Amino acid sequence: MDSLNIPLTKKQLSLLKRIAKADDRRLEDLINLVFSCGLSYYFCERSICVSKNNDEFTEDEIKQKALNEKLLKDNPKFHYQSDAEQKAQGYKYVNNTYDNYNRDDDFIEKLADEIKENALKQINIDNQKIKDEILKEDTTYCLVNGTNEKSIVNGNTFKDSEVKNDD
Repeated sequence: MDSLNIPLTKKQLSLLKRIAKADDRRLEDLINLVFSCGLSYYFCERSICVSKNNDEFTEDEIKQKALNEKLLKDNPKFHYQSDAEQKAQGYKYVNNTYDNYNRDDDFIEKLADEIKENALKQINIDNQKIKDEILKEDTTYCLVNGTNEKSIVNGNTFKDSEVKNDD
């Protein structure tokens, strides 16, 4: 995964680290979340349009673009035809850009959500690790060594320390 660098003063970095700590987050997670929200807010009322790269078209869009180009090449008066006539020949418009003009298909919102998911994915993985390693409330553990009971001092980890009772 690629990353971005932003110039910060020592004081700015220090404040961001403390903000992350106060919010019980890693700095990287906080930055991802803040960036994704900021991207969404920044372009909330500001329109933007960017061209798609060739690798961003789906297979269906690539096929449709090829058909559209063939229709245009084979019929010089294609643009003088009605929409119904063009569609009857198989023409469908293929969007060559990403934009945020239509709230139903806002690429900025999708991008912001993907960036947020990057942080949340790692947070969820870490939370699952914590849940897997946490003591279960219904399990009794003894703090003494040399017994046949489960003990947190009979090994380096809780898993290593488990002793089966011979009762």
